[in-house]
Amino acid sequence: MTDFVTRLEAELHSAAVQREGSGHVRRVALPRIRVALPSIPAAALATALFALAVAAAALILSTSPERAADMGVPPTLRGVWQAPPKELRLYPRGSDRCLNLGVGSSSACYTLGASASSVAYEWGRLSVDGDKLTLTGLQNSTPGVYRWRIEHGTLRLTKVDDPVSARARALVATPLHAVHPSQAKARLPIGWASHPFPSSRFGYSLDLPFRWKADTSGPADRFALDPYRGTLPSLSVVARDLPPGTGTGTWQVIVNARAGTHCARDAWYRKRPVDGLAVMVSDFKGCNGADEQLAIFTHRGRGYVVRWRGKQGRMDAEAPLFDALLRSFDFSR
Repeated sequence: MTDFVTRLEAELHSAAVQREGSGHVRRVALPRIRVALPSIPAAALATALFALAVAAAALILSTSPERAADMGVPPTLRGVWQAPPKELRLYPRGSDRCLNLGVGSSSACYTLGASASSVAYEWGRLSVDGDKLTLTGLQNSTPGVYRWRIEHGTLRLTKVDDPVSARARALVATPLHAVHPSQAKARLPIGWASHPFPSSRFGYSLDLPFRWKADTSGPADRFALDPYRGTLPSLSVVARDLPPGTGTGTWQVIVNARAGTHCARDAWYRKRPVDGLAVMVSDFKGCNGADEQLAIFTHRGRGYVVRWRGKQGRMDAEAPLFDALLRSFDFSR
């Protein structure tokens, strides 16, 4: 009986593999088992009935639709789906994004936010069961249930039950068009430049990334995931009262000269807007184990230095992150 069951399981597994590869449901024929009940021993009868039961189960499974509950996001739904002015992002179980959002890596997750800034206003767990998709937010734990389907390359969601009206309006208003990662423009991480931080001593405010912390105990305001342990990337802001008549150009020369003394390579420059000011941003590589970007400018008699420290070799990738933080600066609050 053991050999018979082993062979049967191998055949069923082979049939399942073929069915998954072709994407079609194949018919599983029931084995023709002819038994004369009065004439066979009880053990043989039990073997025959067991084989019949297994074959019947295989037939039921083969004709039932695929169900993906608790298995992450189906391949047809993976990736980024967006529809102006909102976007929905679906991430499979085990992805770093789910872990970074605080959802954990044991389940699939989603984010919902403004496509213009890529900042999520809601995120949470995602489960898919057949054609039903359930979203459970971390901020609002009320689940929303939708039916999903793909039509002409677009994702359409139909509300089944979702008491969160803002989420429902965003998801069913228009079809969600797929954006291929290689064709999509570079986007900021979810929650980037989304949490305001005011500095009374230096007279500015800026928007910090989600989960970043501030350390204002030293001569500079320091920001990072863990500023006390020196995690990278990090941001620092310092301001100094300047002698009357000190212009922006003079202040930039002073700061760049000091910054370049401990860096291995020469600097590159670019200009970026900071609260209406045209600010010079200097790039230095190999600065005590990190690459640095410095925004150097003056405002109301003060000289400012906004310093970004990032991992070496990631200057080009991290420049948009730094620029987004610079755009959030405000001196009027």
